[in-house]
Amino acid sequence: MTQILIDAITNLAMHNGVMRIECAAVGADGQQRPSGTLIIPGLSVPPVLQTLTSGTQELLKKLVEQQATPRKENV
Repeated sequence: MTQILIDAITNLAMHNGVMRIECAAVGADGQQRPSGTLIIPGLSVPPVLQTLTSGTQELLKKLVEQQATPRKENV
């Protein structure tokens, strides 16, 4: 499986029923460089985006809950 680091999205396009999302990562010099392209068939775009949205919301909810819970210190 290929992993792509995404620090930014540089372009979105829909062509021939396929969504292309050009991604960039920041290099050691602080400059953005292309890191890959996500290619999503048009019919899969809505469920993929819905899964990313709901998954992100759930993750943020868990993070907020963790921050609100006081830590128990080991004595």
